[in-house]
Amino acid sequence: MIKGSENMFVTKAKISIAKKIIWLVAGLFILIFMVVSGHEEDCVQPSNSDSNTTEDLKKVPKSVEDFVKSHKEAYILSWKAGGFLPSASIAQTMVENGFNFTNPSGTSFWKAHNMGGVKTSKKEDFPVTLVSYGNEAVDITGTKAGTSVGDNTGGAYTYFKDYNAGIVGKAEFMAHQSLYTGAINNTDGISSLTAIFKGGWATDPNYLVSLIGAYQSLGQKFKWIDKEAIEKYGQAPYKAGNALPKNQINKTTNKKEASQSDTDEDGCVVEQTPSKEATGTNSAPTLAPPKEYEGKLKMPAPDNKNYAGNSYPFGQCTWGAFNRMAQLGTPIEWFSGDSGNGGSWGASARAKGYKVEKGTPHVGWGASFYGGLAGSDPNAGHIAVVEYVNEDGSILVSETNVVSPNSGTRSWRVINKATVAQIDFIQGRK
Repeated sequence: MIKGSENMFVTKAKISIAKKIIWLVAGLFILIFMVVSGHEEDCVQPSNSDSNTTEDLKKVPKSVEDFVKSHKEAYILSWKAGGFLPSASIAQTMVENGFNFTNPSGTSFWKAHNMGGVKTSKKEDFPVTLVSYGNEAVDITGTKAGTSVGDNTGGAYTYFKDYNAGIVGKAEFMAHQSLYTGAINNTDGISSLTAIFKGGWATDPNYLVSLIGAYQSLGQKFKWIDKEAIEKYGQAPYKAGNALPKNQINKTTNKKEASQSDTDEDGCVVEQTPSKEATGTNSAPTLAPPKEYEGKLKMPAPDNKNYAGNSYPFGQCTWGAFNRMAQLGTPIEWFSGDSGNGGSWGASARAKGYKVEKGTPHVGWGASFYGGLAGSDPNAGHIAVVEYVNEDGSILVSETNVVSPNSGTRSWRVINKATVAQIDFIQGRK
């Protein structure tokens, strides 16, 4: 009896020790997993449940509520990707598109799965969208159905392969523009919509009234999605400069693009080389250069193409200079922090690592005039492109928004030597 009891106790002791070992090993495994996962989370990386979200395009929603519920995960992911509140996003789509899912082929934006007037920019503005839905999820060529609405603001619209990509892509695009920072990571719907209005998302003076009306009648019904998104990703999920994991590069860019990308110490892509890709055309006129320069100019005449990444307002000097430098094969990136002012390009480019020389002009380089120089706006300054350097030190520049302001007219002007000495000249990327 005593011997049997001893055996029983020994057996129980062995089982107890075995259980402790199993729990210890499991604990170590979980700890290692958390460390690895934590490192990867430094880069933007949608969860598997988010990235695998799909939709049945053949199933037509019965109502807005039905549509939103079927795309709930995309709305939640859009909060993480761009920090744009789902309820505000829904209200803005209602104003821009009218949720015309019952006849998607009859409305331009719905043909493009564009959930609110997203213009073409650069693919680097859509990292989470591309990782989640594939490289074909975003098209910035401006050639696909629904990408040319003709609202007279210039530029084409982005095409998304489906509504999920359009929902997430809109939030990402907004977050990558400096004009709408007030809407990003904003947990108040009305405040978010007010911010995009003030940022100039639309030219309609009644746009804010429409947005608030749509939010009060529709958007606020979906605060429950806001709550789920905030609970999942926090109150300020979007961080400027969010990077992609290095192991995701091939999912979003080709090998050439990847080789031109910069990576941080964690191996994350943080910046892309400015694109030379044309995304459409514009009807802005180009004046003939001065007769005395006939036969002297070696560069091609300014074209009427829009180039990827040009987020500057149509017709402004910045818009014209951006397109011209891209056309010449030496593009310059959109400076999100320069408030859209040409006079700030020199400082912005220098901070980004571009070659900037004060007072030393080169053909094809940007020419940044500080505020008030050569008749430029006292606050905004001016940006032009050097077309010819004269022997006396003066230069010929091409520029926009000097002749017939806001028309996009590209014109020419000779800048004297004394003024040239005060200009910041910027070399684009090759």
